[in-house]
This record gives sequence, structure tokens and C-alpha cells, in this order.
Amino acid sequence: MPPQTTGASWQAQAVIAGAGIFVGSYDLAAISVGFAPLKAQWHLSSAVITTLGTATLVGMLVGSLLTGFVADRFGRRRLIVADFALFVASTTLAALAPDFTVLACGRLATGVAIGMDFAVVFPFVAETAPRLRRGRTMAWIMWAANFGTLGAYGLGAIFLHLSPTDGWRASLGLGVVLAVPILALRSRLVESSDWDIARLPSLREIARATAEHARRSRLAVNSAATFLYQVSDQGLGLVLPLLLVTVLSSTAASGAASATAVKAITIPAATLTVVLIDRVGRKRLQVIGFVGRALAFGLLGVLLIMSVHLSAVAVGALLAAGYFFGAVGPDKTTVIVPAETPPTAVRSTNQGISQASGRLGGILGVTLYGVLASIAGPGAGLLLFAGTAAIGAVVTALASARGAVAP
Repeated sequence: MPPQTTGASWQAQAVIAGAGIFVGSYDLAAISVGFAPLKAQWHLSSAVITTLGTATLVGMLVGSLLTGFVADRFGRRRLIVADFALFVASTTLAALAPDFTVLACGRLATGVAIGMDFAVVFPFVAETAPRLRRGRTMAWIMWAANFGTLGAYGLGAIFLHLSPTDGWRASLGLGVVLAVPILALRSRLVESSDWDIARLPSLREIARATAEHARRSRLAVNSAATFLYQVSDQGLGLVLPLLLVTVLSSTAASGAASATAVKAITIPAATLTVVLIDRVGRKRLQVIGFVGRALAFGLLGVLLIMSVHLSAVAVGALLAAGYFFGAVGPDKTTVIVPAETPPTAVRSTNQGISQASGRLGGILGVTLYGVLASIAGPGAGLLLFAGTAAIGAVVTALASARGAVAP
């Protein structure tokens, strides 16, 4: 039996495992920085260019769903190593892609790798960290992930300024550079002894236990909340630089720089989450976050549709407000709760299903944004994001009243 990790050892394991979430978040933002230059370089329509984001999310959906079952059957550590090996290979392919087809294939495979990571890292941390430290430890991991997104936008602006045509390649390539040492460190991780004790003997048993647990658990509510949040979060995150280029009539480099300024608000917001998550509770933070995001994105959407002249500061402030509330609440709670609450034997499966529902929401968000923006402008897409956030608040509040979500 693998040894139980204690003391400083569990902290080191959490850092090594959580570093992958940082790199995955960096990568998702890094490809979005390339949308505007790729659109011009390869003469692509807005609908076609957003399929790069869709391909990544499709891969994440598949990776999350399958890895949840596999990790509950064969262990967390193997998957944590395997997903990063796939990430290195697929991101290298994407960075060197000679055409759109190869780039899309690379992004699909990268999405699988990132989806795998989100499905297995948080269950691994939940099982290696002390019970009373689980929530805050996972919140710290998500806090660090915000720096990944912020770094991708900021460095992307620099790379595109230095090379307007191929700067996106440098952005993706940097993800590979970051991932290689993490892959080496992950090979030294120790398997969760909680999983080793509780593991079930077959995938059929895992599926049966998951179905039994789902009938009396929070899985459906968690999955719905994750879906509704990611419609706006990954949907907007994958098009944010392009949206700013369109609304502010700026260059690709300026759009990436503006996205950096907007996303910077997530750092203090995520810090606030770490402080409040065990004091205020998951459900209250989730409702507050959904409501705040709905109001901010809804107001900006209405103003853009009405063709009200807005300064860059006003646009940035409303977008930042939406990101702030998301980062305070559902950005963290929809990841943490599905990893905390299920039994160990089906923990990764529950996390994988919840994360897969989020990727489905992201696919819907980025796809519908592309359609709505092409028909009625970016304001229509922002109203979509506001609407799903409002529904998320209602779902969480109703489920809370019935005791179907974590405190």
C-alpha cells in the first residue's frame, strides 16, 4: 500500500499537482490571444476562428468524463503524469502547426489533456490534504490559476507586439516550457492511500456506485451550476481579447493588453475567496458570484446593443466587475465542491462528470457568442452570459433551500 502523505509532504504534493492547473489555465488564455492575428493571417471568419476554442473544450469534455472513471479504477497518480505528457506533445504540435487543420487537431488533444487534469488533480488533493484543509488548499490552487490566465494575456500582448504574425506561437510554446519540469516532478508523486483503501474492483462497480450516489447526492446540482458558470467563463475567456479588439477597435496586441487589465481583478477576488470560503460557505459565495456577474455583463450587453458610446475604462470596468464576482464565487466553488463531497471510491468520477458539464457549457458559450456576435454584435453575446449567470444563481438558491448543495 502506498504510504499516507502527511505534514510538509502533502503540501508539496498539492503544489506539484496544482501547478498543472496553472499551466492549463495559461494555455486556455494563450490560444485566445492568437484569435485576432490568426483570423487575419489565415483569412478565417469569426465563426471558424472560434472553433479553435470549441475544439479545445470538446477535448476537455472528453478528457474530464473518461478520466474520472479511469482514475477511480486505476488511481490518480498515473493519470496526473499521463495527462501532462499528452499536454507537452499536443501543445508542441499546436505551436508548430503549419495550417489551421493541424492547429485544430493539436488544440483538441491539448483540451483532452487539460480536461484530464481538472478531473484528477482536485480529487487527488482532496485525498492527500487534511480534511479541514481541503477547501482552502483547492481554493489556493484556483487562486494560482488566475495568474496563469493573467500571464497568458500579458505575455501574449508582448509576443504579439514583437511579432504580430507569429507571436501566438511563442505564447503556446511557453506553455510547453512551463510544463516540462512539472511533468518531471509529477513522476515523483505518491498515490493517495485513501483511494487505495476505497477503490472498487471494476469500472462497472464504479458506474453502479456513481449512479446510486447520484440519486441521493448533489451531483446533478453541481453539474448544472458548473455548466451555467462555464457558459460565461470559458465562453467569454476564449473570446475576451477578440471582443475587446472589436469593441475598442484596437490592435490584437492592445486587445491582449486590455484583457490583462480586465483579468487582473481576479487576483484580489480569488484571494478573498481563500479567506471567506470556510467562513461564509460555498453556497452563499456561489449565489453572490452568479448575481454579480449577471448584473455586470447584463448592463454592458444592454449598453452595447443600444450603441451607447462607452469609454475603454467603462467597458473594462464592467467586464472586470463580472470577472470579480465570478472569481469570488462559482469559479472556485463549482470546482471544489464536487471534489470534496463524494465518497472516495467515486470522487474522480463525480468530479469528471461535473467538469465535463462545464466544458459543455463552455462549448455552448463560445459557439453561441460567435453566432450572436456575428448577427447582433458582442452585446448580444454578453446578454447570453448574463442570462446563464442569473439562472445559475436561481438554481443554487433553490438547491440550497432543499439542502442539495454544500454549506
